[in-house]
Amino acid sequence: MAESYLSIYQSIVEEMTEGVVFIDADDIVRICNPAAESIRRIKADRIIGKAIYAIHPQRMHHRIRELITSLKSGKISSGSRIVHAQKRYFSNSYTAIRSPGGEFLGTLLISRDVTEQKRLNEENELLKSPAVKDKMKCLIVKSDAAQKVMDMAVSLGAIDSTVLITGENGTGKECVVDQLHMHSVRRNCPLIKVNCAALPESLIESELFGYVKGAFTGANENRKGKFELAHGGTLFLDEIGDLPLSAQAKLLRAIQSHSIQPVGSEKEILVDVRIVAATNHILSDDVASGKFREDLFYRLNVIQIEVPPLRNRIDDIQPLAQMFLEKFSQQMKKPVRHLSPAALNVLMTCRFPGNVRQLEHAIERAVALSSGELILPDDLPKDLFDASVVTQVIEWQNDNSLKDAVGFFEKEYITNALKRCNNKKGDTAKMLGISRKSLWEKIQKYDLEITDVT
Repeated sequence: MAESYLSIYQSIVEEMTEGVVFIDADDIVRICNPAAESIRRIKADRIIGKAIYAIHPQRMHHRIRELITSLKSGKISSGSRIVHAQKRYFSNSYTAIRSPGGEFLGTLLISRDVTEQKRLNEENELLKSPAVKDKMKCLIVKSDAAQKVMDMAVSLGAIDSTVLITGENGTGKECVVDQLHMHSVRRNCPLIKVNCAALPESLIESELFGYVKGAFTGANENRKGKFELAHGGTLFLDEIGDLPLSAQAKLLRAIQSHSIQPVGSEKEILVDVRIVAATNHILSDDVASGKFREDLFYRLNVIQIEVPPLRNRIDDIQPLAQMFLEKFSQQMKKPVRHLSPAALNVLMTCRFPGNVRQLEHAIERAVALSSGELILPDDLPKDLFDASVVTQVIEWQNDNSLKDAVGFFEKEYITNALKRCNNKKGDTAKMLGISRKSLWEKIQKYDLEITDVT
């Protein structure tokens, strides 16, 4: 019967999802179940029969010996801690095993992989922080086109591939970078941002790779470059299309070799960073014209996210404007402003060549100049107006509701978009940043007369 129970106990240990390792009184590993092999990424036949110290680095011996000594002496009966290794987190518990007579028989180690649990807990705490809440505000999206971009950024955060973000200036590419980093395994490490267009060509190498004392006149101390500062985290190379060709070659080498050489140093430093780049250039055209290295382009263009311009995301204009109104009203210590129907009409029919950044600056100006709680057209910058918009605003009566005003201009905007796209629904929906189904529903809602719609 005892042998039968022993067989059952052995089966239980073998089938447990927790990693089980048993160390006898002489600190020799005697048991290592399959779960422990998987969690600790070790092979049982390589450690069973060996001292626990033989399978750990020398730097850990003191801590292990102190723990086991405390368990043997009865100073503690158990202990636990979270261990970070191999880019994962483990909850390890240690329990002294004693005979009925109190004799110390060994130490039982139970390990659980808590990486995902820790990730979710950290993400929840991160999202509660004021700094992240401020960053998340720029991610207010309502249109299908913008939501697709943000969903893609969240899903790509879980992998470590290089990402190239493209789009016009002011579309919110930096917000996508923040999303990528916040949802990556590197979120607890630095996110270092570099504006390549703002770096003088003579300083690019020292800014990216750092320098050692005496490397050049004025180098009075060692200084880390952006790559080294971003070690373990994400390096964001903004305006990558403006990087000179000479610097592109050195950047390519650093990305390929995962190492850098500070200016004035003969030693190379290994760096572990995730590269995210952004540009408003069409890099394939720059490659064709010889302005951008083809090999660097393919190294960066592993996964591409294209951020659509605001004119193709008209559903985002009103919520973004409202968010900026609240932001600047608070900053300027004014009562929260609201858009008058006429002012909203102007925004909804503007093409916004400067995209979200232009909208933000327009709202900042409006809040600063407004004298009442309503933002009026005169409070907005003149560059938002064009002749057709002014005419429509003048003709609009003040007694109409906000809902009617939005509907009126949405109808006009869709009508004009259909004309520009030769009544092709697919092209029109893409330009407006909405689905074909949404476009069709709006066509029916406003009873638009469309011919040859495809």
